[in-house]
Amino acid sequence: MTLRDGRLITKGEALDVLAELGAPQEVIADIRARRYGPERPVSWVWRLRRAWLARTFVRAGIDRTLAGA
Repeated sequence: MTLRDGRLITKGEALDVLAELGAPQEVIADIRARRYGPERPVSWVWRLRRAWLARTFVRAGIDRTLAGA
């Protein structure tokens, strides 16, 4: 959002923006659950998958941002 219109947003607002940008829904749901829900155990398999999904999304976003610069 800072690059888009120069304003800072809350982490909660960022989750909605991530969904608009096409971030993986399962990652957004996991972040929302960990941030706002009760604490729950997370398997190492899910941690690896979540990391791969997040890195893939961020890498694509960086490429899009740099292409538009």
